[in-house]
Amino acid sequence: MMLLKKLTFVLLITLAYTGIAQNNVDYSLYNYSLNLVNPAFAGQKNNTELLISSRKQWSGIPDAPKTSTFSLNIPLKGAVGLGLSVVNDKIFVFNQTVVALDFSYKLKMSRDHDLLFGIKAKGNMYSGSIDKIRTAQSNDALFSVPINKFNPNFSIGAAIVHEDYYTHLYIDNLLTDNRYELKRKSKNKNHYNVNIGGGYTLELNEILKLTPSVLVRFIEGAPLSFDVNTVLNIKEFYNVGMSYSWNNAIQLNSLISATKWFDIGYGYNLYLNDLSTYQNGTHEILLRFNVDEIL
Repeated sequence: MMLLKKLTFVLLITLAYTGIAQNNVDYSLYNYSLNLVNPAFAGQKNNTELLISSRKQWSGIPDAPKTSTFSLNIPLKGAVGLGLSVVNDKIFVFNQTVVALDFSYKLKMSRDHDLLFGIKAKGNMYSGSIDKIRTAQSNDALFSVPINKFNPNFSIGAAIVHEDYYTHLYIDNLLTDNRYELKRKSKNKNHYNVNIGGGYTLELNEILKLTPSVLVRFIEGAPLSFDVNTVLNIKEFYNVGMSYSWNNAIQLNSLISATKWFDIGYGYNLYLNDLSTYQNGTHEILLRFNVDEIL
């Protein structure tokens, strides 16, 4: 009976998660690589950057979401930046891989302010082995055929950047085509979402810098949510941060500059909702490489 309850619970959260959240991948460590949440930042650093991250959500729950990310950001001559990313997201019997190309452009607004524009073109390859789901009725036609679908999509972003602060806007999934449809009984579409955020860096002394920031998310079909973050930088070497997601989770994170060309980060989410009873938090690891320093 306990096993049946667990399986039922996993199926319920799977259906809820794949309905909205899976096509909007979440990151705990986005403050350290803003290109993950807005293409306007792609390739706008002075160095070529390679990023690899792995996120295991709801640790302790069978078949809970797992996300792997590969991202490459390249500054070109002039004001142009390019980004390439591959994101794989798995949950239960569902698998989603998104391959994206980012293009960004920088305009000089004043001596101290830059205006960034970005566009993301991506392909979403979505599959679901629903034929592996056991149902009360054997040979249920609704679950007899695996799901395989490809959806192209676009996203746009903009940002205003100063040495001490930034603000940005990102609109994801401009196309909302259905990802799959089962005998016209079940639909799951790409939900558009809007992110608005910003941050300010305070120089406390010669050693310490404090950067509070906020990110507000609006996802079609979901309640408004926001994150309040703060990151303390110590000697440009060690970062430690804390975030609060409204009515959802507290997140602790850190990033260490191990060498001139390599940074390593870790994030842990402690959930405040009913899920806390069933799981042991979310873990995320980030590896960031300065390719120019390596070559």
